[in-house]
Amino acid sequence: GSGNTDKPEIPDTTDGTLRRFQTDGRLLLGIAASIVAAFMLTTMDAIAFNLRLTYGVIEMQLIRNVSAMVFLVSLMLLRRERFVPWFGGASIAVFRGITIVPIGFLFFSSFKLLDQGSATALIFTYPLMLTVLATVFLGERAGVWRWGALLIGFAGVVAVQVALWLAKGGEWALEDSGRPLWLTATYALLPVAAAVMFSVNMISLRFMPKGVPAISITYVGGIASLLTILPVWVLFGERIPLDWASHWWQFGLMGVVAIGAAQALNIAYRSAPAAVVGSLEYVAIIFATGLAWFTQSLIPPAGIWFGVALIMTGGIVTAWRESVHARRKLSRAGGEATVED
Repeated sequence: GSGNTDKPEIPDTTDGTLRRFQTDGRLLLGIAASIVAAFMLTTMDAIAFNLRLTYGVIEMQLIRNVSAMVFLVSLMLLRRERFVPWFGGASIAVFRGITIVPIGFLFFSSFKLLDQGSATALIFTYPLMLTVLATVFLGERAGVWRWGALLIGFAGVVAVQVALWLAKGGEWALEDSGRPLWLTATYALLPVAAAVMFSVNMISLRFMPKGVPAISITYVGGIASLLTILPVWVLFGERIPLDWASHWWQFGLMGVVAIGAAQALNIAYRSAPAAVVGSLEYVAIIFATGLAWFTQSLIPPAGIWFGVALIMTGGIVTAWRESVHARRKLSRAGGEATVED
């Protein structure tokens, strides 16, 4: 009957989908990892934003990938990991590594016209997309509280963007920048396109077999990413000599945070529901604002904080509802799955 939950594979039913793609249950670890990932990703973006003045978008991605692989290989040597960790699900890691390249290209290209805060606010349309994808493809149930929290967070992102446009609209106008506003709007769509691809990239993690170490996923994905960006750079990339004296520490730091972010994301999206992790990563807009302030001397407009408050509210509500639901499931251990929210 419909309550037959002891069969290991029922791919054409909701219950079978939930069993196959369920998280490993470490909710608090997933929440912590998502916040760490948000900080590391925005740190990497801040470095890229500063380096954009010297290097091209494709060259920056090559620098990031090479630096990240140097640090990752060093880490694997310390841990005595195998250097060809081919495993069940390696093709998923390869897919993720390949798609990171166009994601980075779209996002970093937007830096030509948008500041880091604006670009980050726009890319954070992805948690809403993530919830939709998780509901459709993973069978995750999202109730009114979770959808409401996500919409509140998205409203906060919109409010942040409106505040930035009100504060900087004059700079982006045709008479000041030499670019028509339609071109600014086109650049503003690049982070949104990156958000769509990033959502697919993160959802693919849940198709990974259980028990695969996060570092193996990162390593195989890193190789795939490097092998993708190399021919792109050879054919279309810039040839700007590296200024090691001025930028060596930024090259190194970019590699460290790239690996840290990948590891944290691998852990987060396998430990907690995708909708929860996506909601909590709204906190990255706060990190992006702070880093832009400290590294680029960009003081955020006062209106931005209303949006930030909405973003934080959405994340807090999502975390609270998930903790309530986790307690319900524990109290009903051995019973049938309950409807969320």
